[in-house]
Amino acid sequence: MQLFILDRDPALAAQFLADIHLRKMSLETAQILSAVMVNREIVRPEFLPKAYNPAHPVIKAVNTPFKINWVLEYNSALHQEYLRRFSKPHAYGQWVMLYRKLLYVDTPGHAELSFAGIFKDFTPVSEDIVQAYREYYRFKKSIIHNWKYTNAGEPEWLTKNITAEECRRCGQIAPEKCRNNS
Repeated sequence: MQLFILDRDPALAAQFLADIHLRKMSLETAQILSAVMVNREIVRPEFLPKAYNPAHPVIKAVNTPFKINWVLEYNSALHQEYLRRFSKPHAYGQWVMLYRKLLYVDTPGHAELSFAGIFKDFTPVSEDIVQAYREYYRFKKSIIHNWKYTNAGEPEWLTKNITAEECRRCGQIAPEKCRNNS
């Protein structure tokens, strides 16, 4: 369970996702929002996706109105990006407005964007949440072989070569094995 916070702007964060994650995040974000409803004691309509484990660190981190609103905007942006890339709506896109109606809280100003950074088999160097997720995403790219961006280009920060130090840090056997260095 991840949010892939690849930018502070939820629309850019969605645009930076590879196709495989754009499809998957539409479901996971719905499950996260359903879990937020459980945690906030809001009755979830039966037809919405079931809540993922409400005690999961990523879900527990969505604990302020600012963070909830960010995830709501991300959810909307995921579906807009999916529609743009594939010229059809994602199955979970039909509930974007309902989640917003049930969970949105008007909040003044901006808060610091801090979520739980739970990275399987990876320890980021950066403490900045966006940079940590970008490091993790570059690591994921090196091990996922069906990495595509339909009707979109890879983000610039993703296309630069992975250094030998980054390969050691992310657990790759050797830099020459990294997909980014080929």
